[in-house]
Amino acid sequence: MKIAIVILALVTAALTGWLLLLWRQNLAISRQLRFIREENSCMRVSVNAEMLGELALAQEINETLDDVRDQKRAMSEREKLIADAYANLSHDIRTPLTSLDGYVQLLRDAKTDEDRERYTAVIGERIGTLKELLEDLFTFTKLKNDAYELDLKQVSLRSVVAETVLSYYDTWKEMGVTPEILLTDEVLPIEGNDLAVKRILHNITKNAVVHGRNALKIFLHRVDNEAEIVISNPVEHPEEIEVARVFEQFYTADRFHRQASSGLGLAIAKEYTERMGGTIGASLEDGIFSVMIRLPLAQSSFSV
Repeated sequence: MKIAIVILALVTAALTGWLLLLWRQNLAISRQLRFIREENSCMRVSVNAEMLGELALAQEINETLDDVRDQKRAMSEREKLIADAYANLSHDIRTPLTSLDGYVQLLRDAKTDEDRERYTAVIGERIGTLKELLEDLFTFTKLKNDAYELDLKQVSLRSVVAETVLSYYDTWKEMGVTPEILLTDEVLPIEGNDLAVKRILHNITKNAVVHGRNALKIFLHRVDNEAEIVISNPVEHPEEIEVARVFEQFYTADRFHRQASSGLGLAIAKEYTERMGGTIGASLEDGIFSVMIRLPLAQSSFSV
């Protein structure tokens, strides 16, 4: 009987010690979590001993904390990116606004119809510049929002490219640009968005026309299971272009601001391309700047 009592006492003591140790360990985990929350610390939760799965619990807690920190970091980067967008474009927006004010005053004081027409044309051009800057800012902000979903459906890439090129052809000719266009006869079906494809082409060809030398090449063809668009043009100042940075937001090779630009055109093209599952790249060889876009082909639902 005495032996049983001794054994029971020993078991009770061991269990009490084990429960005390478990309580202290849980209390330590709680204190660590409170410190991490209150101090916004990057410390990781640790345990002294494995008793009832504490190591696995600590690992799960640390992985959850890592996910939360990554989300906060990504959100902070997006907020900074958007803030930078507004800051970078504020000067570009103020410049045409200030110019508009001056030309409106000149229009009021104009004495001849010729002067009025000239000032009106300049005002129209400045308003167009403002619209493009604001549209770039709106689109870029929208694409950086994780909640935004691009509506994808099956479209004929060839049809979209042909329609877009045709709509700009006369404008290019008026600007003295001689386009060379070579499009495959294949339909090239993709899971994409026709408006996004048009915006990509608009931004890239506008960049080519503004910074190029009156020549533009647009090729569309199939490469294995992908459709490839290549847009090339000779550039006036190849030494100013950092190819590795051309898709960065706000990057512009025009250091002297010879042309009004948001610096977002190619960045927007990259965002749209990637949202359609594609890739985009650039090269500069012998004074020829090229942008290459590849989009995965879909199983065609178009009738032949």
